[in-house]
Amino acid sequence: MEQLREDLWNRWQDCFNRFHEVAQASQFGERTVYANRSLFPLKDYTPQKFPAGGRVFPSPPESINSYHEYRLDSTGRPVYMASGHTVNHFDWRGLYRYSAEEVEYVEFCVQTQVVSVFARMTLRDGLPHTFQKFEVNGGGSHLGGRMGTGAIGYILQNPQNRWAQILIYDALENRISSARTLEQAGEYSFRAKLAYSYSDSGKLERIDRVREDGSKATEFAARTKVGMSGLTAKLSEKIALKTIEALSAIDFDAPLQTVEMSFRSVTNYIPCVIPATELDSITDMGHVLSIDQGRWISLKAEDFEPEMADLAGRMDAAESWEPGSKMLRQAALMVTRLAPDSLKVAEGFVAFAIDWEFEGQELITILKKCGATAATFRKLRSIGWLE
Repeated sequence: MEQLREDLWNRWQDCFNRFHEVAQASQFGERTVYANRSLFPLKDYTPQKFPAGGRVFPSPPESINSYHEYRLDSTGRPVYMASGHTVNHFDWRGLYRYSAEEVEYVEFCVQTQVVSVFARMTLRDGLPHTFQKFEVNGGGSHLGGRMGTGAIGYILQNPQNRWAQILIYDALENRISSARTLEQAGEYSFRAKLAYSYSDSGKLERIDRVREDGSKATEFAARTKVGMSGLTAKLSEKIALKTIEALSAIDFDAPLQTVEMSFRSVTNYIPCVIPATELDSITDMGHVLSIDQGRWISLKAEDFEPEMADLAGRMDAAESWEPGSKMLRQAALMVTRLAPDSLKVAEGFVAFAIDWEFEGQELITILKKCGATAATFRKLRSIGWLE
């Protein structure tokens, strides 16, 4: 692992001399497609196919802040990438290179001529053997005025400027059976193992990450035949019941008044459960700012797999994350309705799921969707928790 990491850093530095190849790559390819975000992650490449990992369009989609453009060869593989932010006026260009033994992606920030991303996969008998990726935070756009090779030392000396990932794959019976991973983010390194599971027909069904502390997370789950409504219904019930179970294990000093199920849109739909009793003091229902973190409850991610990974994959492919928010709102509604039967709750109790960063202005509507009644609002206003 350490040798591959050193090799990665060296290869990344060598790429600074290849900025001229970007203009050449822009002339390759047979057709152009467009996207709302970065696609074609090199880690998903196989000699048989290179999935985009998201939606592509024949013409530029309407976007306020950014654009992504790909040139594809006759087989549908990307050979060139162009992207940019129309607000901060930074642009990036990338090129792909393919051979039977390895594939490579190199990306530059145009304004700084810094290698913002370098990714490389080696192949053995048509299967992934190693994967390396080096990424500069901020896309290499804000480095204190440093340009090109003049930025290398600054990036390497400050761990906060970079992120790296290494994988070594193990194959059995002509398919990947496991992998060892090393990720370096800032000053911290994380090691884990990946376990691959297949169906009887040989289709990849699941990839589970096992961390050094023994905790597990599902990185990939094959899409099931269950529809989106059925999938979200199952998840909302699981989350609601686990939330009730976690709250039941705590001896609160007063009846529960509210439970916030805080989440981050797009990135994390396993809520952080923040209970508040009628003895607490809350401003504008902001539990995150009012309740000590020692009282927050973290639900175990593995309790919601493989359904959560399936949902994440579907939302990511469709570039629509509303089903995740609706699922958590339904879970909160179930907690609101079930809690009085198993927990000591105050009059007007309500549980609610919210992402404050994007949904704070919708608080009243969200509370109603999660089961708040007129009596609930009267109670919350009477105790000063809600204006």
